[in-house]
Amino acid sequence: MVLELVQEAYPPVQPGEQLRILAVCIFLDDRFVLERIGNLYGWRLCFSSSPKDAFRLASQSDFDLILCDRNQPGYPWREVMDGLAASSPRSCIILTSPKKDDYLWWDVLNHRGFDVLIRPLREEHVLRMIDAAILFLSPAVICS
Repeated sequence: MVLELVQEAYPPVQPGEQLRILAVCIFLDDRFVLERIGNLYGWRLCFSSSPKDAFRLASQSDFDLILCDRNQPGYPWREVMDGLAASSPRSCIILTSPKKDDYLWWDVLNHRGFDVLIRPLREEHVLRMIDAAILFLSPAVICS
């Protein structure tokens, strides 16, 4: 039911507008949500299980968006955000976190991020956040 409502509110992307997304250390349940939405909208999703691998991928590919979880194995999330921003300066970086408050939001902005997306991920929140990020990056390209 929820997916049907989401599909009505956010029709699929037009051909040729493929969104490129790198997801770093995303929880398995959230990964399934991203894959389901990504398949529906034709996104090119790339998953990285480590920040080190994410830095390499970000520097080698041109990602529109990077979703980065706050809980990073072996790395403070602020360093991961800084490293991703340095590796892929044109990407819009979104932190996923179980909580969101003004302090965290300002901290994300100070580390060259765009916003915080609450997890567990919900389809309608992911789509709203991605639409906002795409409009921020380039008004000519929209997700829905």
